[in-house]
This record gives sequence, structure tokens and C-alpha cells, in this order.
Amino acid sequence: MDITNDFKDEIFNLTKSIENIEVVYKKKDKYSGTLASVKQSPFQITILDDNHKEETEHTVDFELAEEITIKLFDGTIKTFKDAVA
Repeated sequence: MDITNDFKDEIFNLTKSIENIEVVYKKKDKYSGTLASVKQSPFQITILDDNHKEETEHTVDFELAEEITIKLFDGTIKTFKDAVA
């Protein structure tokens, strides 16, 4: 998945407003949880995963991710995915 400036802006500007982040990978693996950390360079997101007991923290692999959904505390939902060619 391409990391666009819009996506980065949403993460950096709304960090305190993010309730949950869900990541869907190519093999339909799904990780979902609260934002644990954000690193600017190189850009990296880690979430506290609710679904996988063996892996409580999950670092997003943008090369394998198909879709990332950000849910804000105010109920707003923003979904990012690569455009289909």
C-alpha cells in the first residue's frame, strides 16, 4: 500500500483522536487495535492488537497491507487503500 501524504497527515494530526486502527492484509489477515506508537522517519505505525494474543503489538507492514481504516472517537471512519489500476 502506498503511504500518501494525506495518510501521514491524518495519522500525525489526529493521533489523540484515533480510537482504533484496522489493517487488512493480502491474505485477509486482519489486525485491529489502539494506536501504540508512530515513527516519522522511516514512517512506522504500531498498534496494540486486540485479536492476536500471541502478538500484543503489531507493526503495520505497508508493503503487504491492502487497506487501513482509522476510527476516530467522534465516530468518523476513514479508509485508505491503493487505487485499483
